Amino acid sequence: MCRLCFAFLIGLLAAGACSGKNATVPGGGAGTSGGGTGGAAGTTGAAGMTGAAATTGAAGATGAAATTGLGGTTGAAGTIGAAGTRGSAGATGAAGGTADAAVDRAPTVFEEQALEIAAEYIAWGRVDDELRWAPFLCRIPYPGIARASQSNDEATHGHKLYSVFAKNHAAYPNGPQDGQVVVKQSWIPELVPDADGGIPPTHFSSDSGIDADHFYPYAKGDGGTYRAATPAGLFIMFRVDRETPDTDEGWVYATVSAAGQVTAAGRVASCMGCHETSATHERLFGVPLSPSAP
Repeated sequence: MCRLCFAFLIGLLAAGACSGKNATVPGGGAGTSGGGTGGAAGTTGAAGMTGAAATTGAAGATGAAATTGLGGTTGAAGTIGAAGTRGSAGATGAAGGTADAAVDRAPTVFEEQALEIAAEYIAWGRVDDELRWAPFLCRIPYPGIARASQSNDEATHGHKLYSVFAKNHAAYPNGPQDGQVVVKQSWIPELVPDADGGIPPTHFSSDSGIDADHFYPYAKGDGGTYRAATPAGLFIMFRVDRETPDTDEGWVYATVSAAGQVTAAGRVASCMGCHETSATHERLFGVPLSPSAP
């Protein structure tokens, strides 16, 4: 564009120069007018070339987005322990006395007493052990003997052999009963046809001493002679104050299995059913104090 303007200005200047040649000569007569030829019109300069459009710089490269750090690994969820296997429902025990012993609980006072009795009763001696209580008879004293139960109830004493121990031997069975403790030791009988089975045992001898336990384990019954073979547990009675709650006028009944577990203690219905109505010495039946007694 600037070149075009410059060319136009040069043309104007050239035209002005040609106009100067027509000036009048002063003085004298009229001179002949110069009819000078006007200069040719100046050449119009060619249009200047428009500069090429400047190259727009390439857009700068946009920086790559910064790499975002990887998210931290979330710890795996902890393993939840498998649910414990639920034990099957226990069998409901048969109805019994109000003091029947339960499982998986602290023992009652009566149950603790029954266990103490079961641990020490042997030292008291059998009530009919003449070798212990009457060693100076005018005949050979007899040991305690196995006796056949008169009960037909197999759930209690029935169909068993037994022998009786008493803590207060001098007070058994007539009393006084305060503090008395009686234990009936029982066995499942075994038929032994070849045994002597003499009642009383006429050839029994012992060198174990007066305070030892002397016992002849045979008894006669229906079908022959039986031996006290397999322990069948203990049947215990002990006397406390008559006003003690949960007792039968002061008597406490307890049963202990052959394995040493208290199975009932207190007012045991299966015991009270007989001892309340049929016992002849308060709540005791009593056995003969000598194997030779009828």
